Parts: sequence; C-alpha cells; structure tokens
Amino acid sequence: MAYTGRTLGIGLMNGKPFAFYLLCSRSFPNRKAVIRGNAAYIINQTETDNPYVSYPVVRVNERYAVVTNGLHTDFIFQALEWEKPRKALIHVLDAMDYERDDHNTPRIAGVVERGSERGWLGFVGRDGFWVRELELREGKALVTATYNVDGFIKIGLSNFSSARELATEILKLPFEHKIISIGIAEKKDGWEIEAAS
Repeated sequence: MAYTGRTLGIGLMNGKPFAFYLLCSRSFPNRKAVIRGNAAYIINQTETDNPYVSYPVVRVNERYAVVTNGLHTDFIFQALEWEKPRKALIHVLDAMDYERDDHNTPRIAGVVERGSERGWLGFVGRDGFWVRELELREGKALVTATYNVDGFIKIGLSNFSSARELATEILKLPFEHKIISIGIAEKKDGWEIEAAS
C-alpha cells in the first residue's frame, strides 16, 4: 500500500469503541511513544528544528478518547468540556489549519465515546477540510491519514481484547515505514492506552 504518513482510526470490537494511532515516517524514524496517565506523546529522539515531530497524540477522560497527529490533541480535548465532538473538531481544526512544514502536513483527528457505537473523524489540509460523524461497525476500523487516503477507508481487524493487542495488530497493517502504534481501548472504568513498535 502507499505511504500514508501519520495514520489514525476509530472502530468497534466486541461492542466497545476503540481508537488507534500509527506513525509512519520516512524523515524522522527515530521516535518513541511515551504514555503518562491519561495521555500519550510521540517524542522525537534526534536533533531538529522541526516543531511538528514531537507532539501529544492521545488524551482521554472518563467519557471520550481523542487521538490526533499534533498539538490539536489538547485543544480538541479541552473543547469537549463544553462542545460535542463534531463541533469541537470543526472549531479546532478550522482554527489551527494544516501544519506549516515543508510538506504542508494535514491535521487529522478522531474521537470515540465510551459506550457509544458512533465516532468522529476530521481532516484539514491545504486543499481540503471535513468532519464526519460515523457509525462504528463491529470488527472494522475507519481510518484516515495525512497522505494517500481520500477521506477515510474501512479496514477489517482481527479480534483483540486489550489496548496492547490492538497496538500490535495495527503494526500488521500494510502501510509503509511503520514505526510506532498506539492503541486506545475501552475498559470497565475508562480507557487503557498502550504502545507497540
């Protein structure tokens, strides 16, 4: 499959919502995932002036899980305190717009809600902007990416029962230059976040 760059998805497994992030990178392969409490971060481990290669990627609370490819993670998470997911995605993505790097990298985002079979995806690039509320289907992931995905695609996943199993499963997807995956799975009292590489 083509190079998709930063990639994320939302879906449903065993009746519970999940989300994931998959970092594919050609320019900055030396990165790691750090999980701290209710958040996960991508950390670059080589010297660079590029401000976009280290960023918060996941934030969760008792109700929502937010996954994105940049600083908009925190702003969407904050906006969910007073707005519904669709409005939060529209307002934050519109305000922040795409990244002003050498590739004009789009900003992508996903939101899932505990106990719900609906989720939200958003995208803002130099030539496109969309936010969709979507019905989640059992065993399927709805996936968007910064490159070479038109809107979003549907991918089938093997059964998993934990965030770690999800992260491991995501690394099997046929995308080029995979480095790190982060799985977010609903559990009894909230969410669990795990990474694989």
